[in-house]
Amino acid sequence: MALPGSPQSSVSNIGQCPKDCWNESASKAGCDPNKSDDCLCGKFFDLVTSCVSDTCSTGDNLAALDFLDDACS
Repeated sequence: MALPGSPQSSVSNIGQCPKDCWNESASKAGCDPNKSDDCLCGKFFDLVTSCVSDTCSTGDNLAALDFLDDACS
């Protein structure tokens, strides 16, 4: 599955909290979600959704989940 454009560009349209979770989760995942769908929809997905759920607002949580759901469907 190839994603159109960089996932990071779509993530930049949401709040700072999800962006912080994106960066933290990418570091912890040990892979690059911008370059690998396996990373984006695997370990990174679990890390970033957990981070956003634990630390961000409901709106940011839904925006991040919407992006990831579209990317990984």
